[in-house]
Amino acid sequence: MKYLLGIDVGTTNLKATLYNLEFQQIAECSEEYPTHYPQAGWAEQDCDDWWQAAVSAMRNITRSMNSTTDQIKGICVSSQAPAVLPLDADGRALRRALIWMDRRSEPQCSQILQTIGQPVFSQITGNRIDPYFALPKILWFKQEEPDLYDKTWKFLQVNGYINFRLTGKATCDRVHASLTGLYDRSSSSWSSEILSGLSIDLMRMPDIFDSTDVIGFVREEAARETGLSQGIPVIAGNVDASSAALEAGVIGQGDAAEMTGTSSCFMLGCDEWPDSINLVSIHHAVNGHDLLIGPISSTGACLKWYRDQFGACASDDRAAFNRNPYAYMDKMAEQCDSSGKLLFLPYMAGERAPLWNTHARGVLFGLNHSTTRNQIIRSILEGSGFALKHTVIEAEKSGQYVQSISSVGGGSNSRIWLQIKANILGIPVHTLQHSSSGAFGNALLAGYGVGLIDDIRDIVQQKIHVRETFYPQTDEVRRYQKLYTIFRNIYEHISPDFTDLASVE
Repeated sequence: MKYLLGIDVGTTNLKATLYNLEFQQIAECSEEYPTHYPQAGWAEQDCDDWWQAAVSAMRNITRSMNSTTDQIKGICVSSQAPAVLPLDADGRALRRALIWMDRRSEPQCSQILQTIGQPVFSQITGNRIDPYFALPKILWFKQEEPDLYDKTWKFLQVNGYINFRLTGKATCDRVHASLTGLYDRSSSSWSSEILSGLSIDLMRMPDIFDSTDVIGFVREEAARETGLSQGIPVIAGNVDASSAALEAGVIGQGDAAEMTGTSSCFMLGCDEWPDSINLVSIHHAVNGHDLLIGPISSTGACLKWYRDQFGACASDDRAAFNRNPYAYMDKMAEQCDSSGKLLFLPYMAGERAPLWNTHARGVLFGLNHSTTRNQIIRSILEGSGFALKHTVIEAEKSGQYVQSISSVGGGSNSRIWLQIKANILGIPVHTLQHSSSGAFGNALLAGYGVGLIDDIRDIVQQKIHVRETFYPQTDEVRRYQKLYTIFRNIYEHISPDFTDLASVE
């Protein structure tokens, strides 16, 4: 037997899945780790937490195998993105990583805007200037922690660090590179104009590889820690959104999917680089294709907030709640026909696409004395659906029409959430037989990278099948169209107040 190992390092947990060459799941393991919030708008993670989660997951998988680990023929890692992790010359982290949701670099964005300018920046990178990207985070690090910057050997992405621990090689895949704000899409390399304009050293950036390139092999030290065999090929990997897109069958023009976990991401396949100032353009892991993505900052995280802050009350079945709080909350939401005209703006961590507002915050609009906990939960589900609709509308401005959408990630396990999304979007929403938060897509890339499969598209067509389709319900579509207009108006009316609130000491 021959196996392929796909690993996805998400925002809240790492998931590793082992597949055979028929792409049947053999074993999987998931491990959680914390996010640190030193102050409002800051978000950091410890790279050792990622590595220990990876070690634990890989050890659990290797222990469950009925054969030797040298039958694993390739490993591919995807991850949350973008992040900034500085390593010194000995490969040690100089600080915790600044992850994608960190918004501290607003002042650096102003500097980039003045030095480079949005038109030139967009021409080079294909994207906008925003704290979401890695560039302003690097600039913050250079200006605020210059002693550590001077000691920096390489800046790595999340999957780049796992790959480094496995192989000893500091690398960056092309998909991650296109999401940094430092990548020149015309030359497929780090932008000398941006680097020199902001006095960032090119030597601190890792070499760029295609997602399916073999960048190294599992070294002896990593083999001892993980239980893997020494010498297994490691593939460059990619961004979690790209792996999820591949898992959902999104490759070419017009293919569409959404991935919901801690955050959400809308993904639209493109045959050439898409131009959209309010969404994000990145390379696809499959060469010759690109993706237009709409990263939404906080969706599943809003449900987690409700779970953590309010949890079960005395009237709940506490045992059922504790076994699976999200399934329990689904049932609570199902017990009410509507949210009672309660609208939730899910901007609890600010918002990325298409608002790009660091200061935006969550809002519950329409509370009254008869509002129930069930309606609040349902409004949270609906609020993320409205945010998704906002990105779809923005994507269609690029000239493509979204006729249906596939749903992957943890959110695809909620039937009521899927039906709400279908009604809000007014199009069918599909769930798939494979939904592994990107691990399946990573296994495809690993198989191609080591030469065990010839054509990724063929495997996608053979293996990716619709499990269930949620169709829009006409009356609900009409009702949600009215509520969506109000949802958008609320934000537009109070948007200046978010900025004013942020300025209060």
